[in-house]
Amino acid sequence: MRSTTVIVGHGSRDADAQLAFESWMQLYAERYPERRLRYAFLELAKPFLGEVLREEASRNEEVIVAPLSLLPAAHVKNDVPLAIAAVQAEFPSVRFVATQAMGVHEALVNVWVEQWVAMAISEAERKDWTLLFVGRGASDVDANSTFYKVGRLLSEAMGVGQFVPAFIGITWPSVDEALQLLLRQRPKGVIMVPYFLFTGVLVQRLFAKVRAFAEQAPWVRIESFEPYGPVPALCTVMEDRIEEARGNQSLALPCVSCSYRVPLGVLQERVGGLKSLLWSLRHQLTHQQSIPHQHAHAPLEKHVLVCTNTDCAAKGAVPVALALQGALRKAGKGKTIKVTRTSCLGRCGEGPTVAVYPDGVWYREMTPDSASALVQEHLLNDRLLKEHVDHVLS
Repeated sequence: MRSTTVIVGHGSRDADAQLAFESWMQLYAERYPERRLRYAFLELAKPFLGEVLREEASRNEEVIVAPLSLLPAAHVKNDVPLAIAAVQAEFPSVRFVATQAMGVHEALVNVWVEQWVAMAISEAERKDWTLLFVGRGASDVDANSTFYKVGRLLSEAMGVGQFVPAFIGITWPSVDEALQLLLRQRPKGVIMVPYFLFTGVLVQRLFAKVRAFAEQAPWVRIESFEPYGPVPALCTVMEDRIEEARGNQSLALPCVSCSYRVPLGVLQERVGGLKSLLWSLRHQLTHQQSIPHQHAHAPLEKHVLVCTNTDCAAKGAVPVALALQGALRKAGKGKTIKVTRTSCLGRCGEGPTVAVYPDGVWYREMTPDSASALVQEHLLNDRLLKEHVDHVLS
């Protein structure tokens, strides 16, 4: 069987992060020369996953899709399956095999344990040290719980007296909160471990915070490890995950039966699933478009179109548009969510009509009151305003 393996990276605007990823790919290829390898990115850097999958499906009988991801968050659960499903429809005879995230693995823990041992801190002194274990953070509870598990395993292997988890983005406790806690506790030593594959903007921000803490608390000895980088342990874990996926399909895609995979039509009452699927679809599109270019700028979060043509205008479309703009300004979103008045949107008799993009959700019979509700529910919290939904574009 002609097979190829596509390693899926997140993608980064940071040149050092991209270089580290490519260095690891070279290491992986050298350690496993029998494996045919390609790489692709979900966003921010080319080549994109869909393009590479399509190329490989056209010339292989089997395509192994292996996300280089530490945790089982939305990219692994949503974005990779969506990309596979799109290409599988074009190449139904090709066997696609998707692996799990790297997750909990002895080789990943031992990378840091070995560095800790090399510091030659006595067993008695280790009890006076605190492990500050820092991750990116996710909205996915499974990913966050796996992060905690890895951190606890590491802290016990190191024999430190305290384990303090923290996140540099998205969820809590924040790095700032954790550092303030340590400032009050005054431990003798802090070892900061960044749970990241490679360097990048967030890692650089994290190290800046740690340096500021060291200046603020000179009485605390603080040491920092680097992210994994292109180390052989990542190759070992990737091979294990590939073998698991090829030998037992129940391990390959644990979310096969969850609501993320169900067609949009049955999700109107299941806001969580719709929110996740819409987020994944638009996230891929908007971030693929936001690769650095000559006139780089911050992208809009959403774009709201309000029909103010004759029929809709007669039914109060202009007050609807003003209500949307006012509610967004009040919520501090006036610059990141744009409201545009348009000519006819082709839904005469059902207006005022409002369309929200990139979600592809159209609403009908809107009023100033329902416009305010739309801001609170859909625009700020990604929940459908079900009583006014006219159409959801797939």
